[in-house]
Amino acid sequence: MPHSLTINSPESMIAAIRHFGILPFFRCGVPGWSVEDLTAPGCWFSDDEDTFLGPWDWKIYAVREGDIAYGKFLGGKAAFATVKWYTEMMNWRRSLSRYKMAEGGRYRAVGEHGRMLKQMAPLALNAIREAGALEARELRLVCSTQGGKPVKKNVMDGIVQFLQMGTWTVIGDFERVYRGPDLHYVGWQRASNTTPDELFSLLPGFTPSIITPAASLKMLHDHVRTFFPEAEEKVLDRMLRG
Repeated sequence: MPHSLTINSPESMIAAIRHFGILPFFRCGVPGWSVEDLTAPGCWFSDDEDTFLGPWDWKIYAVREGDIAYGKFLGGKAAFATVKWYTEMMNWRRSLSRYKMAEGGRYRAVGEHGRMLKQMAPLALNAIREAGALEARELRLVCSTQGGKPVKKNVMDGIVQFLQMGTWTVIGDFERVYRGPDLHYVGWQRASNTTPDELFSLLPGFTPSIITPAASLKMLHDHVRTFFPEAEEKVLDRMLRG
């Protein structure tokens, strides 16, 4: 790992994201390809007040760059992507029937979980589009009201992850939460959910891909392999295919 890509500050984390274009937050089965892998010893968590939370807090600065996507869109796990590569992921994921049901597309949902997503995902996505951005607790209220029954937190988390995997939504911003009598910050944050179409709409690089969805998926695979040629195909496929 080149020393220049060691993550030890918000600026170095943003530089690593831009270098790789797509970067998982946690270790993912491809050695070296994650924020966790790249983080300098002592910066993941430490007793130093300046680096105590490390990347857990620095992700806020990355999201606020305005041209970096963040969400659970790689194998259902948290990851970053620059607009260029996120656009290719959108081209692939939004072509899949499973994720098209977020816009009411026809899809044979199997099981209770699948039927729940088919009903609730369009409600949540429409609410986010209408409001511009919503927190999970606000989405729970909308889905509970419009769906006719209370939506539990873990169910809402599943809906949000589904929308992020489908590239319909990303994290728009974070708000640090200060708790206790001394209003101490220990890493609790509230995230707002928005659409990449809303978040990146004014960026010149955010334009629909003009290649086929399958070609976009191949581009994503090939791009990661330029950095990690020994990566197992099944691992990359699990991460990128969706």
